[in-house]
Amino acid sequence: MHAMDDILTEHFGEALSEKQIEALRNYAALLREWNVKLNLISRKDVENFEAHHLLHALAPLKVLKFADRVRVLDVGSGGGLPGIPLAIAFPRVQFFLLDSMEKKIKALRDIVERLGLKNVQIVHKRAEVLESKFDYVTGRAVAPLPQFIGWIGKNLRVGEHEGLQNGILYFKGTLYKEELESLKITPLNVWDLREQLGHEYYADKFLVHIGAAAAQKAAASIQAQ
Repeated sequence: MHAMDDILTEHFGEALSEKQIEALRNYAALLREWNVKLNLISRKDVENFEAHHLLHALAPLKVLKFADRVRVLDVGSGGGLPGIPLAIAFPRVQFFLLDSMEKKIKALRDIVERLGLKNVQIVHKRAEVLESKFDYVTGRAVAPLPQFIGWIGKNLRVGEHEGLQNGILYFKGTLYKEELESLKITPLNVWDLREQLGHEYYADKFLVHIGAAAAQKAAASIQAQ
């Protein structure tokens, strides 16, 4: 068994099919291929890609399920994290990978095309000028939360799908507390990733769920300043 399959089967054996695990393995190979030309993830950390990046991106599988046909925007997608692994895990969900850097867009287009992912669209724009609406927005430590919410709160639709409220799903360290306090936002949920993944690397790493209405309100007040 491939070492990466071990990690994925151990954590997500019940959630992912063999075909999905194979697609994730292909994704890791493509990301490594592109990473030689373009620094999508730290070169020092590329050998730990599965344990430090792929598990991180797939952590939502431990705690939530996206309903079919919802629209998920991945902001500052870079090499496709967390958007591509989540798109492989949720093939009936529509993912939009947003990045403002031409080089990264080129890499994303190539990776998505070679993986044959039909549920992914690449968007080459800055978050601030994006006009479309989405049910969920993901981000992996792209910017401090006040800045991120200021960019993207306007793009959220208020609602709920199969018990999961629309909003932002943000991967962040312990600073999320003071950043959200500064906006007077109480998150809907905060999941401790060390607890979910049972891996020391994830100490002080969290997945924070912020409701769409709170994010919209905070974004409007940030824009008004």
